[in-house]
Amino acid sequence: MKYYVNTEARDDGIHVVHNEECQFLPNEDKRKALGDYAKCETAMDHARDAFSKVNGCATCAPDCRD
Repeated sequence: MKYYVNTEARDDGIHVVHNEECQFLPNEDKRKALGDYAKCETAMDHARDAFSKVNGCATCAPDCRD
């Protein structure tokens, strides 16, 4: 599954990680590709390389939510 992180933080400063099938996946100009991973945890690790505050999407990556 391909994962992306929203490059625009929410009001609380968190950047949300989504998979490619998510209905809430941001437009291409507002997301950064993280890669193709079997688990969202790996995508989260890569998102943390770019942003200090990340969390999984409640819809498509609930297993990676804090």
